[in-house]
Amino acid sequence: MTVVWIAVALAFAIVEVVTVGLFAAFIALGAVAAAVVAFLGLDLLAQTVALAVVAVGGIVVARPPLLHYLQTHRRPELLSGAAAMVGRVTVVVDPIQGANGHGHVRIAGEDWPARSRDGQPIPAGASVQVVAIHGATLVVDRVSQQAQELPP
Repeated sequence: MTVVWIAVALAFAIVEVVTVGLFAAFIALGAVAAAVVAFLGLDLLAQTVALAVVAVGGIVVARPPLLHYLQTHRRPELLSGAAAMVGRVTVVVDPIQGANGHGHVRIAGEDWPARSRDGQPIPAGASVQVVAIHGATLVVDRVSQQAQELPP
């Protein structure tokens, strides 16, 4: 019966890896406990009790603090593509004309269409910060010289 409990534990471990819900992991641990009880020669009732106590105990006692820990220590999502541009400081390569005029900024070696948020013209060579994206156009604010010189 020990081998059966080990097989059950492996099956639930695989389910846990696929679902990451922290339920199957405790059932797998309960199956390991049942395998130990079976190895010691105790009957099926004792094995089932070991499974239930470890599985339910883990789900009730250990799962909530584990979930809390995982949620509070989650890494921030990695932004990519256009969303990663918001907040970056870059340089205007083609002047941004007035309220409805577009120019271009260079980010990561690519020129992107841009317009100023306040509608003011921005000359080529000026530093700007990307504050939003509308369609394929970056919305930028001019960065003051003082703000550029501050350490990040």
